[in-house]
Amino acid sequence: MCSRLAQHRHSAFSIQPPFDGCLTGIRHAPARSVPREGVNGVTAKVIVGTGSYLPERVITNDDIEAMAADFDRERAGCTLDEWSRRQMGAVRRRRAAPGEGTSDMGTRAAQQALCDARMSARDIDLIVLATVTSDHRMPPTAALVQRDLGTEARFVQIDSACTGFVDALMVADGLLDRLGAETALVVGTDALSYYMDPQRFRAQTIFGDGAGAVVLRDGLDGGYGVKAYSTGSSGKDGFMVAIAAGGPKQPITTEVIERREQYLELALKVIPPFGVAKMVQATTEVLARAGATVEDIDWVVPHQASSNIVMETARQLGLPLDKFIVNFSEVGNTSAASVPLALDSANRLGCLRDGQHIVMPAVGAGMAWGAAYVVWHDYH
Repeated sequence: MCSRLAQHRHSAFSIQPPFDGCLTGIRHAPARSVPREGVNGVTAKVIVGTGSYLPERVITNDDIEAMAADFDRERAGCTLDEWSRRQMGAVRRRRAAPGEGTSDMGTRAAQQALCDARMSARDIDLIVLATVTSDHRMPPTAALVQRDLGTEARFVQIDSACTGFVDALMVADGLLDRLGAETALVVGTDALSYYMDPQRFRAQTIFGDGAGAVVLRDGLDGGYGVKAYSTGSSGKDGFMVAIAAGGPKQPITTEVIERREQYLELALKVIPPFGVAKMVQATTEVLARAGATVEDIDWVVPHQASSNIVMETARQLGLPLDKFIVNFSEVGNTSAASVPLALDSANRLGCLRDGQHIVMPAVGAGMAWGAAYVVWHDYH
């Protein structure tokens, strides 16, 4: 059992920032025999460092109720705090400070990951960054993170919202081979608070701001690393999650602002069943690609869509909740930062053991979904 578990046995969703407890016990199973190959027979890329960043400002459910104009206690029959805990599992989340950008958060998470890997920015060959909330239309946020880290590493930016980190990991994996490079920094960072309608409570209860990052290296032996990916998408469902206005198709006008179309819109009746189905599908497909089964999984580090979506995903996969790393109640859905934030929390708590098998599934705007299958290397 994780030495810090005893403090948090009362809750299935108990990882809190600063992360001071483990979600569940550790199974000290012997390391299994695993193939050395990664994707398509090439050498598997290994995660050798993790990092994360959360803004200081904490927003509670009571704070949101005080701001929102569309929550009616009498009609709901409860406070917003009670509603949010029951419907979403959300208790609090973080908000970027005024003037704090997506690039600032991404840089902080990247610096932590580099420190954890005992590397400097000069050691990085490639940066692949995922965000849907860039600081500017141009330049890309990846360019700003490169600048602020003081590196000349090539950069690529991915725009696929909540699946962004898994997509970025997959792109980095492939580019390391194609470029003949060794080390990539993979970053997920988002500040969706800037796109949420302050008068509406639903999106505010779900989303938080933050960033997470990993250092990915090629050329390491031992059977560790990312063994497989799965990915899928459905453009016909694209407007389930949307910020429709602000581009050439629908520029910002007085009428658009009056209709409040510059803000994030969610099809909340259809997102939960869709999200669960695609998280299950992504997990099932990546297991098949890795030549593994559900029984092989030690940990699932899922996109933190909501506590209820994670619980239903676990039920449909036939997995106990104590195999899931979940921090949604304390940080909310942080979009592209979601998976690396949870991974870093588990890593820093010592929950991840050498040779353990980890699945990282995600689903998000697009609609898109995917997963990565990792054999963990204890590099500390």
